[in-house]
Amino acid sequence: MEKKTGSFIQVYCPEVMDMINPGEWTDCPFYRGQKLDMSKTEEALKQIFRCHVQCDCKIQYQYYDGGKLVQKVLDSVEDQESLRRILLLVSKPIEKPDKKKKILIADDDPDFLEMHTAVLKNKGYEVTTATSAKKCLQALEKSRPDLVVLDVMMEQFDAGFELSKKIKKKYRGLPVMLLTSIGHQTGLDFSSNADVLKATGADILLDKPVSPEVFIAEIERLTATKKKE
Repeated sequence: MEKKTGSFIQVYCPEVMDMINPGEWTDCPFYRGQKLDMSKTEEALKQIFRCHVQCDCKIQYQYYDGGKLVQKVLDSVEDQESLRRILLLVSKPIEKPDKKKKILIADDDPDFLEMHTAVLKNKGYEVTTATSAKKCLQALEKSRPDLVVLDVMMEQFDAGFELSKKIKKKYRGLPVMLLTSIGHQTGLDFSSNADVLKATGADILLDKPVSPEVFIAEIERLTATKKKE
């Protein structure tokens, strides 16, 4: 079968010894140059079935099944009902696969970026990384992610806090996750500090190291409830 994109149905015309769209060949004794209108199922059904019966035309068709392209060739079709089922297949809208959600991670630790990028990609996310607050803002100008993950300590001690404020000011509905090792280093329960979330506008603050399970679960929760600007 010749490679083509999209759904279609054709018949083999012995007049031209080639696959054609039914009725579009001007030398056809039954349908001279009439364009096949797939939206009119019954008319298309009669037209294709007549080509198939009168000229013993082979039927070739392809359609999308769950985003996968299926191609078939039939030497014969039992009856018009069988052909009607084929017409329904080739005329149904293409099911578009779910769009991958985009995550932007800003952290100056290359090992952290590599590990968490792998975790996210394994779950089907598209990932962009930045190694500084400046590069993070530049990345946001180029493409809008579904969520931003920020390390608190980058160029400065509070770089992530300040970056979160800027992001929330410009992109109000964009979820922001803050990650910090301050609690791990000081022994303080930093992640429960509601004042930090209020001051930075961030949606959640997690202590490093964060388990992959918690990391993914919180990203799924925040992206599922993402607000539109």
